[in-house]
Amino acid sequence: MSLVLWEIWSYLQILVVWAAFRKFAHRDIKGGILAGAIIGVCVEFITEPFWQYHFKITVYKDIPLSVIFAWGVMFSLVIFLSEKLYCWFLKKSAIVPYDKRVLLFDVLAGVMIGLPFETVGIKTGIWEYRYDLLHWNWGFIPFFHMPYEALVGYALLMVVAPTFVRYWQGVFAEAAHD
Repeated sequence: MSLVLWEIWSYLQILVVWAAFRKFAHRDIKGGILAGAIIGVCVEFITEPFWQYHFKITVYKDIPLSVIFAWGVMFSLVIFLSEKLYCWFLKKSAIVPYDKRVLLFDVLAGVMIGLPFETVGIKTGIWEYRYDLLHWNWGFIPFFHMPYEALVGYALLMVVAPTFVRYWQGVFAEAAHD
C-alpha cells in the first residue's frame, strides 16, 4: 500500500475505532483519544530526532498530525484490553480502585497492542528509526524483528500513560461535548 493510502487510513482509523467502540463495546472513547493525544504530543516532541516520518500532513517538523491522535487510539485500546485481562485473570467484574496490579495488565496490554502497531509502522515505511542516534544494540525480537529497546520503551511508557488516560478521559469527554 502506498504511503498516501496509509496516511489516509491513519486518519480514518481514528474514526473507525471510535465508531467500533461505540457500536460494539458501548463505550465512548473520545475522551480517551483526546487524553492519549496529550501523551502522544509529549512522546513525539521529546523523541522527534529519533524517528523519521514520511507523511505529508505534519504539525511539527516531520511529526504527522494523525500520529498524535493514533497514540490516543492506542491508549484507548490498551485500557480496554488491560481491563478485560485484569477482570479475567483476577475474576473481578471491574478494576478495583487503586489496585496496583492494574499496572501489570497495562504493561501487558500495552506491549500486546503497541509492538504490532510499531512493527506495522516500520515495515510499511511510515517511519524509520534513526539508528545512528539511538545506538540500539540489544538485538531483535524474533518474529517481529523489532529492537528489544522498542519493547522496553513501550513497557516503560505503559506503566504511566494508561493511568493518565484513565484519570483524564472523563474530563476530556465532557469537554468534547461542551
